[in-house]
Amino acid sequence: MADDLVRHFDDRGVHRVIMDSGANALDLPLLTALRTRMSALKADGAPPVLLASSHPTVFSPGWDLKELVKADRDHVGAVLQAFNGLIFEVFSYPGPTAAAITGHAVAGGCLLAMAFDLRVMGSGRPHLGFAELNLGVPVPYTSVRMLKARMGAGVVDEVVLGGDGCNAERARALGLVHRIAPVEQVVVVADRELRKLKSKPARAYAATKAYLYRDDWQAMEDASEDADREFLDCWCDEETTRRVAEVVRGLGV
Repeated sequence: MADDLVRHFDDRGVHRVIMDSGANALDLPLLTALRTRMSALKADGAPPVLLASSHPTVFSPGWDLKELVKADRDHVGAVLQAFNGLIFEVFSYPGPTAAAITGHAVAGGCLLAMAFDLRVMGSGRPHLGFAELNLGVPVPYTSVRMLKARMGAGVVDEVVLGGDGCNAERARALGLVHRIAPVEQVVVVADRELRKLKSKPARAYAATKAYLYRDDWQAMEDASEDADREFLDCWCDEETTRRVAEVVRGLGV
């Protein structure tokens, strides 16, 4: 089943992980498949990983709202736990990682991209943004901790509290992505830049990541149940339920 959702191959020492689940809405099966793949690669020596999407215009739209609009609190809680686990697995991966953002990356899809060391985004139509607050929920605590480690506090405030998306040029100016390129060249550029990181001594690279982020990883692991409970309280709020339903109706469901 996982092979139907995530394709993986070794391209001359860089491991390509391709999301291949339609528009790659992050439901439990896809979240599990991605985390399983990253965990297996970590156990196999943590080689460089490049994440991409097979969809022509979408990297990932975030959580599968079509499914979750009908879900009970326990199921949403299971998705939250799986998502938190994936973000931690990627962010704490010892080897170099890159996300090739060739299409829209919104909410959870944007957070997934941000968990990678290097982000390359397509210029033009692709859109990047954090839409959680617009729905009525906070960005999950573990992801907030990851964002604060990746960016300055002022940028985190702007992108998370504002809830507005941006194009590649604005994302580059904010530091959300490292490189921009024509969409058809994004994977090529991401691969080229990732190979530069691959050339660093692997043991020193892993140790340096740990020096930079160990406190953040520990805080993510120690995240209290209170944070998840508060997220779920927000998700189950009447206003959030209405907003999610409106978004899903806009999708033609």
